[in-house]
Amino acid sequence: MAEAPEGTPIDLREIARILWRRRILLIVPWAVAVAGGLAGAFLLPPVFEGSVTLVLERPQNLPGNLDDMVRTPAPEAQADLMREQVKSSLFLRSVFTATDLSDDAATKAWAQKSAGRYPGISGDALTEAVLSDYLKDAIVIRRGKGNVFQVTVSDASPQRAFKLVQAVSDQFVASSKAAQMEAVRQTQEFSQSQQQIYKDKLEQSEARLEAYRRSILASGLSGASVDATNVARARALLEQTQFDADELHQRVSGLRQQLAGQVSDADLRALATREVSNITGQMAALERQFASSSLNDPTGSALGGLRLSIVRKHADLATELGLVAPKALAASVRDLLVEVRLAEADLSGVEARRDWIAREVSTYDRRVVMGPEQDIELQRLTQEVESNRAYFNSFLQQSSAAQIAEAFENAKLSGRFVVLEPARLPLAPARPNRPLLLLLAILVGGMIGVGTVMVVEHHDESVKNADEVESLLGLPVLGALPRVSELEVRRRRSSAAPGGGAAAADAREPGMLHRLKVESPLGLEFRRIFLKLARTRGRQLPHTLVVTSATRGEGKTTTSACLGITMARELRQKVLLVDFDLRSPSLHRALGLPRSSWGLAQVLAQRHFDERFVRATVLPHLEFLPAGKSDRPAAELIESDVVEWFVKEAAARYPMVIIDAAPNLAVPDPLILGRAVEGVLYVVKAGSTIRKAAEHGVRVQREARDNVLGVLINDSGEILPTYYGYREQYYGYADEAAGTDS
Repeated sequence: MAEAPEGTPIDLREIARILWRRRILLIVPWAVAVAGGLAGAFLLPPVFEGSVTLVLERPQNLPGNLDDMVRTPAPEAQADLMREQVKSSLFLRSVFTATDLSDDAATKAWAQKSAGRYPGISGDALTEAVLSDYLKDAIVIRRGKGNVFQVTVSDASPQRAFKLVQAVSDQFVASSKAAQMEAVRQTQEFSQSQQQIYKDKLEQSEARLEAYRRSILASGLSGASVDATNVARARALLEQTQFDADELHQRVSGLRQQLAGQVSDADLRALATREVSNITGQMAALERQFASSSLNDPTGSALGGLRLSIVRKHADLATELGLVAPKALAASVRDLLVEVRLAEADLSGVEARRDWIAREVSTYDRRVVMGPEQDIELQRLTQEVESNRAYFNSFLQQSSAAQIAEAFENAKLSGRFVVLEPARLPLAPARPNRPLLLLLAILVGGMIGVGTVMVVEHHDESVKNADEVESLLGLPVLGALPRVSELEVRRRRSSAAPGGGAAAADAREPGMLHRLKVESPLGLEFRRIFLKLARTRGRQLPHTLVVTSATRGEGKTTTSACLGITMARELRQKVLLVDFDLRSPSLHRALGLPRSSWGLAQVLAQRHFDERFVRATVLPHLEFLPAGKSDRPAAELIESDVVEWFVKEAAARYPMVIIDAAPNLAVPDPLILGRAVEGVLYVVKAGSTIRKAAEHGVRVQREARDNVLGVLINDSGEILPTYYGYREQYYGYADEAAGTDS
């Protein structure tokens, strides 16, 4: 079904027409669904349901933290536990015992029918097995609001459903009491075991907390020289010290290059005495003290004394090096060697100062980064200790088994079921719900039917509207002809009359000569077609016209008859209507005239236009040349030169000649005629003509000669009900349109 353009409101009347046109597709699935619903409503055996409403009493809160340690199941979990419970053999066996079903003769006979599904089982065991499988599906547990639960049992017998649901509810109540006593015993054992467990956990957590506190204290003692108040100064001193170390390193490298090749290894070892090493170490220690004072003494009062001490140690080192320097060396070389060793000692001291400051800054940075993590870990360990201590104290207070038993007995730990609404004997079957089943069948059948219609309509390949035809064929739509429903009714009646052959039908059937009214919708539409033909492509009205279609049944014959009648009325000149369908003539039937054995076939065979074969009609300006009969095949009679001769002869005698030709996809007759006439009208049937057939038919016709003037859409009363603005009734006239003749 074509989709409406965006913004166009849905035409409900159009949808109703589609459903009416496809009413068989709508009615069949609907009828099948209703029949199925009726069968299900009255053939399915009735099922009765017995139900009991239970409420689960929730336990009171236990003292201390015990309430968090042992909990009863939540209502959702309790419903799942009940569903699992009804599937246990022990539970179902208790139900059988309470209802005496396993000893009932009728139940045993019913179970015996299913013996084939349980090979190797017989007697009471077979009855219990069949009942167990049956009850697993028949018992339904539903959770209501809060702690309310509904137990339902379905059965074909109302008495048995009542007994079963009563036994199931009693079993739930009894099992909840037994579970309560078991919970008291288990909780006593649980409390004693948990007391020892949490004692061990408390000791372990306290030990971990103490060890962590000690580690924090130890890490805080180191790296105390740098803090948030002097970290900026420490970083500046570190940069300055690094700069001094780089300069000394360059000076040492330069001095070593000057000394290279002038001293031996023995000369260098001579300077490495113990006293030299001691003085060098003392200089490094003084440099570290100098760095510490620079950080911790903002006034710098102690820095002068430290600088003087470093200078003195430098002088002592120079004196000591002068004493131990090899005397065999030249004075300049010996002085250079001493200078190198002094520079190395200065470099060692500066590097010691740099390393100390860098270590202190790094310790501060690490302490800043690890501080939040230490706080979090300390908090976690503290909470762990407090939690374990709270649990331990709770179990310590409740360590007496008698006290625990009393607390859990009063609290009803596991919960207990109480019957809120007892079972009642079901008086009416719960299933099937016949009114609902019938309503669903009607709705589902209607939905399936409508869906089927819409799917078929969507995939329908037939042409449906004028815009589609013009876009597909590239030809103008000259007219849209409504359906002649009354003509079809008369045609069916005449064909169904006793002894009614073709001649009898022709004699009794009024044709378009009597039915086509001037002011009817059909008559007005053909007048509109006449006016369009008069100005098609800016030319005058063609004098010879061929009416054809792609296939049979598209209404071209009735269209030819109506067009000939309209031309005769409008032109008031002689109009010749020719039935050129020699294989299946039907134009005489559309006009309401009897069939004749003499006509066009004899004219073509004799190649002589004998006007005696032309028949007059009730209209003074309309004459009709029937197809006639011939022993020769139509293909031999319809040749190009013969057709051209006939058209010329007819045009010479009549101002207007209208030829009803066979479908052009079935036979080549319209192609031959198309070459000889001035114009061709192509008829398509809305909702019937396939798009590809129409497209191919027009293309073939135009390949013979490009003189196809336009398209007439037939049967548009159903597909195009509002075309040109008129409806099915027009000023009191019944709807009239082109029929479905070939």
